[in-house]
Amino acid sequence: MSGADISDADITIADASGADVPSTDVPGVDVLGRAAAVADWLHPRAALSPASATLPADTVDLLESEGMFRLGLPRGLGGREADPLTLVRTAETLAYADGSAAWATMTGNSSMFFAWLDQTVAKDLLGDRPGRPVASSFAPTGRGVEEAGGYRLSGRWSFVSGSPHASLLVVGFMVAGPDGAPRFAGDRPLMRWAVLPATDVRIVPTWNDAAGLRASGSHDVVAEDVHVPDERTLLPLAEAPTADGALYRMPFYTGVRSLLVGIPLGVARRALDEVTQLIRVKTRETQPLVRDQDTQIRLAEAEAALRAARHYLLETTEHTWETVRSGAPVALPLRAEYTLAAQFAMRSAVDAVNLAFGVAGASASLAGDVIQRCWRDANVASQHIAFSRGRWRAAGQALLGADLDPDTV
Repeated sequence: MSGADISDADITIADASGADVPSTDVPGVDVLGRAAAVADWLHPRAALSPASATLPADTVDLLESEGMFRLGLPRGLGGREADPLTLVRTAETLAYADGSAAWATMTGNSSMFFAWLDQTVAKDLLGDRPGRPVASSFAPTGRGVEEAGGYRLSGRWSFVSGSPHASLLVVGFMVAGPDGAPRFAGDRPLMRWAVLPATDVRIVPTWNDAAGLRASGSHDVVAEDVHVPDERTLLPLAEAPTADGALYRMPFYTGVRSLLVGIPLGVARRALDEVTQLIRVKTRETQPLVRDQDTQIRLAEAEAALRAARHYLLETTEHTWETVRSGAPVALPLRAEYTLAAQFAMRSAVDAVNLAFGVAGASASLAGDVIQRCWRDANVASQHIAFSRGRWRAAGQALLGADLDPDTV
C-alpha cells in the first residue's frame, strides 16, 4: 500500500502508524514500528512532563536509543535518512500519544542539516553518538563577525525546542566583516547557520508557562563571544548538500514541513477520537449528547476535513518524493501544491481540536484533560513560521503565476 492509499481502517492512528507500510528507504529498520512502540511508552507519561517544561531524561534516552533523533541524518553519518512519508507518519504516530514529545523529537532531528557540512566535520561533531538530539533556530538573530578561521558569534535565539537536552544546536546569524559592517550577498544581507556545542550556549527559561507544547523545552538560548570555525557553518538555502541522499534534494521548506506537519494531524486525530468517545456517554441539559443533531453535524464536518487533509498531504508528499527520486527538479507548481497541502493539514487540525474542545464543554477545562492538551498543542504548533498565513499567500501567488521567491513555498 502506498502512503497515499488510505482506507477506512487507516483512519485511526493505530493503523496509520504504518506497520503495514515499511519504509523502502531505511533498509533493515522498521522506523514506523519503533515509533509505535515509543508512542506506547509516551501515552501514560504525557500528562507528567509539562510541569518541568521539558521531556524527562528517560524519555529522551528512549527516543535516542530507538533512533528517533537520527531520522533525517545522512546514512553515511549513521542516520536513517528516512523518506518524507516516513517522517510525516512517524511524527503523526508520536503526536497521537504526546504532542510535546513529538515536537521535541522532530525538531530534535536538526542533524538533517549536517548533510550540508563537510561529512568528516559532521562525523567529528557527532562522535560516537550519531543519534544525539540536535536543536535549531533558523532565525538569524545572532551576529557573526569574521575573524581568522571563522566567526566571533553572539546572539539570542527564541523558541529553541529541545534545547535542555540537545547536545548540539544549529543557529542562524548575520555575517559582519572584521570592521563590524554587515556583509551582503547581492542585495540581501548575508546570513549563515552555525553548529554549536551545548556547552557554548546558555539557556534562558522562557517556556515554563507556555500555552501548549509545554514539555517541548522551547526556551531561549544565548551565545556570547563564541568562536565558530568556518567549517562548522552552513546555509542550506543557498548551498548544495555534500551528502548524496535524495532527501537533501527536497526543496528546503518542503523538507522542514515534512518533519513537522504530521504533528498536528496526530494531535487532531487524538482529539477527535477522544471527543467521539465522550459524546457517546455525555449528557448536556439532561439529554444524551450523542443524539444532538448539531453535534453530529459538527463532528462529521471535522472528521471529513481531517481525513481529506491527511489524504491530500500524503498524496502530495508521495508525488514530491517520486519527483525528487527521479532526479527531476521540484517545479514551482509542485512546491505550491505541497505548501497548500501542509497549510490545509494544519488548518484542518486546528479546526478539529477547536471543535473537540468546544463540544467537550467544562470537562475540557480541567487540568490534565487530554482534549484540552490537544487543543493547546495544535494551536501553539500552528504559530510556527513554517505554517504562517504568508505561506497561503505564497501558494496563491504560485497558482496565479505571479513572481515570488521560490524559497517561500
